Amino acid sequence: MSQFLGIAFQPYVGHWTGTPPEATTPQWNSYSQQDIVSMLEVIASKFTKISTYGMGYAGYYPPTTSWDQVDSNCRVALSAAQLNQARGQIVIEVAQGIYQQSNPELQQAEIQGAFSAAKAANAVFPGTVTSFIFTNEYVVDAQTANEVNAMIVANKQSAHDLNIKVGVRSHTFGNIANPSSPFYNELKTLIENCDFIQCNLYPGQNAPTPQDGVNGVGEAFNTIKSAVAPINPQCEVMIGETGWPSQGISFNNTDNNVNNLLAYFEAIDNWASQQGVITYLFEAIDEPWKSNVNKEDTPWQGPNGAEGHYGIWYLDDQGQYKQKV
Repeated sequence: MSQFLGIAFQPYVGHWTGTPPEATTPQWNSYSQQDIVSMLEVIASKFTKISTYGMGYAGYYPPTTSWDQVDSNCRVALSAAQLNQARGQIVIEVAQGIYQQSNPELQQAEIQGAFSAAKAANAVFPGTVTSFIFTNEYVVDAQTANEVNAMIVANKQSAHDLNIKVGVRSHTFGNIANPSSPFYNELKTLIENCDFIQCNLYPGQNAPTPQDGVNGVGEAFNTIKSAVAPINPQCEVMIGETGWPSQGISFNNTDNNVNNLLAYFEAIDNWASQQGVITYLFEAIDEPWKSNVNKEDTPWQGPNGAEGHYGIWYLDDQGQYKQKV
C-alpha cells in the first residue's frame, strides 16, 4: 500500500435504469452512510487517503438545509470516521472537498457544512479529516482565482484551529510557470495563502502508452512545483487527479482498456513513491452517470464516453464491488 497514492471518491456508483432519453441513475441523496462505509472498506484494501468533491449542497436545497440532509457526499467524512473507529486506527483519511456554488448563500452553506462534517468525523475518530479542498477546476481566470482566495483567507484560521489544512484543486496551475498568464498575479496570491495545491494532470493528447502518460504528467508537475517553491515554500504541491480509463472515448484520446488503466495505476504509483508526491488517482469506483446515456452529442461524456470508466473498481449487477482485472 503506497504511502503517497490516494484516490478520488464520490459514492454515486449506481447503474442506469430505463430507456434513453429517459434513463436515470439513483438519486444523489440515496446512498446511506452504511452504503458508503461498504465502499470505503473496499477502497481501504488498497488506499489510505481519499479526496472528495463537495458537501452535497445543490440549487434544489435551501441554504438553511442541515449539512447532513443534502446529497450523499455529505456522508463521506463521517463514514470514514466510522470505519476508522471500527478498525481502531486511521485506515482512511479524508481531504474534504468544498464545491463551488453559484449562489453565495449556498457557497457559505457548503463551507460551513464541510466544517460541521469535519468536526463530527474527527469527534468520532480524531485525524480522519485532514484538509479542506476549496473548489474543483473552478480557478480559470483572475475573477475565479480571487473568489477562491477570498474563501481561503476567510476560513484558513478556523480550519487551522481544527488542525485542518486548506488548499485548492485545479487543472490550471500550469499558469503559475508563465508570468505572462492573464491571471498569474491572482494565482500567485492564491498560492501564497494555501497550505497545499492539488494539480489535476492527465496524460497528454494521444499518449501512446501509460508510461509515456506518466512521464508527461511528471514533467508538468515538476514545472509547477519549481514555480511554486519561490512563491510559497510551505505550500505542498500535490496531484489532485490523474488517471486512465478502462474503456470509452476520453478527452485526451488515449487507448482505453483495463490493461492500460492498471498499467497507469502501477506507473503513477511508482512515480509518486519515487518523487515523494501525494497523488490522488481518479477514481475509486466507476460512476456510470458520467457516461450519460441520454447525451448523444458529446463524445467523451456521452454513452460511449470514458468519463464513467476511470474507476479501479466497479459495482457489478449483483451489487458487489469488483476490481478491474
